[in-house]
Amino acid sequence: MRILHIAAHMGGGIGSAYAGLGACGQEQRVLLLEPPQDQTTLDKVQSAGFQIIQGTENPCIERELEWADAVVFSWHHHPALTKFLHDFPAVPIRSILWCHVSGNYFPAISAGLLRSFDQCIFATPFSLELPQVQALGTEYLQRHCGVVYGLNDLSRFTRIKRRPHERYTIGYVGTLGFCKLHPALVDFYGVAGMSDARFMLVGAPSTKEELLSAAERRGMAGQLQFCGQLPNVEPALAQMDVFSYLLNPQHFGATENALLEAMAAGLPVVALDQCVERHIIRNGETGLLVHSPEEYGNAVRYLRENPEKASLIGAHARADIMKRYEIEENRRRFLAACRRADAGEKHLHHFGEFFTGEPADWFLSAVDADRQCFEEGRVQDAGLIFREKTKGSPAHYHTHFPENHRLTQWTEQINCLKRKTDL
Repeated sequence: MRILHIAAHMGGGIGSAYAGLGACGQEQRVLLLEPPQDQTTLDKVQSAGFQIIQGTENPCIERELEWADAVVFSWHHHPALTKFLHDFPAVPIRSILWCHVSGNYFPAISAGLLRSFDQCIFATPFSLELPQVQALGTEYLQRHCGVVYGLNDLSRFTRIKRRPHERYTIGYVGTLGFCKLHPALVDFYGVAGMSDARFMLVGAPSTKEELLSAAERRGMAGQLQFCGQLPNVEPALAQMDVFSYLLNPQHFGATENALLEAMAAGLPVVALDQCVERHIIRNGETGLLVHSPEEYGNAVRYLRENPEKASLIGAHARADIMKRYEIEENRRRFLAACRRADAGEKHLHHFGEFFTGEPADWFLSAVDADRQCFEEGRVQDAGLIFREKTKGSPAHYHTHFPENHRLTQWTEQINCLKRKTDL
């Protein structure tokens, strides 16, 4: 089968999915709408058997679309892909939407978007539970939707050996921006009441000042250790006693590779009982799910006071994750979606019927709960993710459509709000 992937760029997350997927014995190509962000990731994807094509000219794009038996669109509400879909050429294809976000908050998945494609691949069963997805009906979901878990090779994390360390260590790996990380993170840490423990944070320290300020108010600034972004997280995981995964309830994550890697490493994990996390962790068996800072404090103290139970939870986590997220099984699931699409005839797609209006409306097509904030000029009331420079935010769309008045207005309002917050 000839499979063409359409991606905005080759960032680390989507690139890792391609590298994990591999060619699967098929002829697979990736058409990039923008220059690749990460040459290392690009090299890995090429080594996995993909041909990379820079799609800047329309004749090239149409030729690739005609070549493909199935076309897979990697979606996370990137403005370049949105424009590509709006302007989609009159070439018959079989289409698959590959959602790399959960779709519960922002970017929000809508029934209209899903119906615009022949098949849909989700990265988590949590997406299938969303009300707007359930509204499509059981029969539709069985025929048109599937789940492909993280395509990350977790086997190397099972070989991590614990390294001796002096202080009890509660760790986190991932995005430190509050669009992903829980804004009250330090409050959770403080309630644990472990003055002799350290809290190891691995990731680009974009919120270091805010976290340190909150820690200083609690008298625990010296307990936070910022490791920065590491090319290899295995040595950091080897020094952790507990993996603490406290995310913003409105986070966009789907695969959660950092959590899977920690569980594959045999670490006992504590996370909030929400979103994707409750689909990955079996509460009380492969990790502990909590609802409040108080429950979090109880959980981490329990694990510290019961090291044998902590080790058992970690061992169960490793076994469960390596079975459920087995990479070959997920490759088969991906190919099953491609074969379902290939069973139908190629046909014209009119994505512009979903992405109507102007670029500001295209941005709003993935805004659900906070839509009125933008329509009524209350941008300050919208979630923190809308203040990001990328991730499908107003500022992100504005960089691609600088002449659009509403995007300009929203971006200026958000920048003004951020300046006031920084004072």
